[in-house]
Order: sequence, then C-alpha cells, then structure tokens
Amino acid sequence: MLFSDPLGYFITFTDRNSWLHGDERGSYRRGGEFIPPSPDWIRMDLSNMKEPPLLLSPEQRTVVATAINEVCAFRGWTLFEQNVRTNHVHIVVAAKDVKPEKVMTDIKVRSTRLLREAGLFPKDKKPWTEHGSTIYLFNEKALESARQYVRDGQ
Repeated sequence: MLFSDPLGYFITFTDRNSWLHGDERGSYRRGGEFIPPSPDWIRMDLSNMKEPPLLLSPEQRTVVATAINEVCAFRGWTLFEQNVRTNHVHIVVAAKDVKPEKVMTDIKVRSTRLLREAGLFPKDKKPWTEHGSTIYLFNEKALESARQYVRDGQ
C-alpha cells in the first residue's frame, strides 16, 4: 500500500522529568509501545531521577515559542499551530521532504540555545526528554483535528 506525502506533522515533546512512564495519562516507549498508568513505573522513575522536573516559566515559554517561529521561518516550514505549555510543547507543522524527527530536533536545539543565551537555562543541563511524539497527518481532517487540539484543547 502506498501512502501520499503527509500534509503535516503533529509533534509533541516534554520537558525533562515532567511526564514519567506510568503517568496517569499513559506514555509511550520508543517504537510506539503504550505504557498504561502504573504506580510501579512512577516509583521506579522517581527513584532514578537525578533532577527535579522542569516546568517552564512564562518567560521561558516565550523564548521557546520564538525559537519555534525562527526555525520554521529559516527552514521554510509552514507552522500551523504551536502551544508551549509549562511541561510540554505541541507543534503542528508542514515540512516537505523532511522527517518529523528532524523538525523536532531542530526546534529543541534552537530552543535550548535561546534559553541558554537568555540566561534562562543552565549550560550543563538538558531541558527536553530524549524524543517525543511524531504523528503524520495525511489528510485535511487529521490536520484540522491536530490544529484544533493544539489551539483549543489545552
């Protein structure tokens, strides 16, 4: 079966230590395996935590939003929606001939750099979890649904 090129991507990534495996909302492992809510997972992750969870301040959130706009403009990507929350970031973007992982990585790198340059995040720490969620949006209904969620569902 052949798939058309996606119209966009719905990308979500979280702040470091802010959404643990086993969380009441559930979580995903690399490869897409769903991890249902689990107090045992939460206890294990909490015991392994070296730093407290990161929650972005209003100033940090503004810097991250600026970074998203800059990256999309520089790369020629179409930014449909973004929502920078205290503990995660949602983006709906179209990036022709680019994998969503590259989009996410470029945005994380630029966000981190701007946060550090503004003196809002230490140089020796990482603000983001290792990966995130990348959902391909293949039709107008999926694209609009993701946009509405990011815009209104928070």
